Amino acid sequence: MGVESKTLFKVDVDRCIRCGRCVNVCSGMVLERGRDQTPHMLPFERFGWKGCWRCEHCLAVCPVGAISIFGKDPSDSSSPAPPEAADHLERLVANRRTCRRYLDKDVDPTIVDSILDAMQNVPAGGNAQNTEYTVIDSKERMDRIRESAYAAMEQAAAEGRYTSSFDAFYYRKMKQSEATVRKGDLLFCGAPHLFVAHAKATGRWADDYAVNCNLATAYFELLANAHGLGTAIMSYPSDVLNELAPEARAMLGIPADHYMKPVVGFGYPEIPYARGVRKNRRKVHRWSKYAESGI
Repeated sequence: MGVESKTLFKVDVDRCIRCGRCVNVCSGMVLERGRDQTPHMLPFERFGWKGCWRCEHCLAVCPVGAISIFGKDPSDSSSPAPPEAADHLERLVANRRTCRRYLDKDVDPTIVDSILDAMQNVPAGGNAQNTEYTVIDSKERMDRIRESAYAAMEQAAAEGRYTSSFDAFYYRKMKQSEATVRKGDLLFCGAPHLFVAHAKATGRWADDYAVNCNLATAYFELLANAHGLGTAIMSYPSDVLNELAPEARAMLGIPADHYMKPVVGFGYPEIPYARGVRKNRRKVHRWSKYAESGI
């Protein structure tokens, strides 16, 4: 018995209907049907390219809930989204805005817990599952990080030093925005909380691991908006933390060799929006049978 024993793969043979769906969705190709047509797991060397990808597709696809894996009971799984979810998601995407003014209060921790629970299912290339999440949902701790990073940023600017993404012009423009839209904080827009997806992005798959972090960032932002929170995806704060404010970065507890670029400031919005907008961004290159036929 090898690594496959760590999957705790089990089949309820009395419930199994021998449909073979689990075998056909197994990307690791480690499931096969036996003489009685029920699935079993083949021996493998290690998780990933040489075995199980830990995707749990076998559990998810079984129409009768006969498969469990990694100790997960199919009866504890969530149900598929209802048909009306498509309309809700489209409206969510159309109505989300970058929030740059927040109420001075902590977000209900049960909301953060719910978002992070859903974040366990964020997709990743190769199902890498090596993306880590750091969440600062204490306003007091966030203020300490803000004060440290802001002081380092201003000191650097006074000496004519800026991040690789900024220069004196952009810095002055951002400083001007503190009088209105950014409410005295060009760095984090006054967000009381911060979400950072990060990973050790080295080796052959370094670019993929960085992309996985960016995917997680986008999913977090949408989930936060779904709960009525305001969000701002920002890259300048991470540039400041990485290039100008090492002490503030250390306060996040993120390893120095981890990739971290876009971060999400979040909290309760001070100014609600009344409606979505209709942006002119329809740069779509679509090759469909309708386009080719001129219909």
